[in-house]
Amino acid sequence: MTDSQTRGRRPRRRHVLAVVGVLVAGSLAAGCPQSPDRPPERAARFPSVALNAHDQVTARYGYSLADVNPAHLDETPAGQRALVWLGGYDKENCGWKWSDDEVKKQFERYGLAGSTRVAGYFVADEPNTNLNCPQAAADVRERAALVRSLDPDTDRFTLVNVDDPNQFADFRGTTDVMSVDVYPCLVGKPCDWSKIPNAIARLREAGVTRYMGMLQAFSFEQWRWPTADELSGMIAQWQRSDWEGQLTFAWEYAGGRLADHPDLLKVLRRLNLAPHELFPLPESAP
Repeated sequence: MTDSQTRGRRPRRRHVLAVVGVLVAGSLAAGCPQSPDRPPERAARFPSVALNAHDQVTARYGYSLADVNPAHLDETPAGQRALVWLGGYDKENCGWKWSDDEVKKQFERYGLAGSTRVAGYFVADEPNTNLNCPQAAADVRERAALVRSLDPDTDRFTLVNVDDPNQFADFRGTTDVMSVDVYPCLVGKPCDWSKIPNAIARLREAGVTRYMGMLQAFSFEQWRWPTADELSGMIAQWQRSDWEGQLTFAWEYAGGRLADHPDLLKVLRRLNLAPHELFPLPESAP
């Protein structure tokens, strides 16, 4: 998961147990920054996602739903709900890893539509990162429509993650909510505090009204672990947007563990439990 400015060999999301929160049902108006005095009750609906997590301790830090494959739906911990991964998109061959028939079988076999455990469906992760699948947005729209036909409950959401601002308009409205990964902190460099505001501006220009921000909390190749202050700065910039929630990448990735960074977990717990309390913007931010 990377933004288009730092595309190289990308960290890939492993679709194992993760912990996530319930998405906000209503849309936010694009172009209208959230007010600093947002009512506290909104925090209870703020989705918070720890990707690549298979550790129930994440609930301690405000993460409250599990991201699972259909076969593992019953393993969703008591008191949590599930974001169901539906196989994903093959960005090399420009097609779905699961056929429509396979998706239908998964819904039937595991009773997804009738399960009170299900909160939503993760349809695709960076489906056109390699820029060789011009039909990817149409494919995602069709897959999301299939999911909606199998589960007409509009309290359940569909999600696509898009990393390239040039593709925001293409994927607008293909799913209920878009998530966006912007990783501003590279090895040997200070964080680039222009990246998140630029992504937010591009979302508004593209007319995307429902989105979540993905926070950088990993180390891999050109990306590095942020400091607690840098992570706070990322959060502060996203808070000045219309985001509906956050995804943290990642609880575990490439041999690194977020559990080994209690300073970062302290910051994330503060956000997850009280997202209406604004963090200070980075001093060097534009």
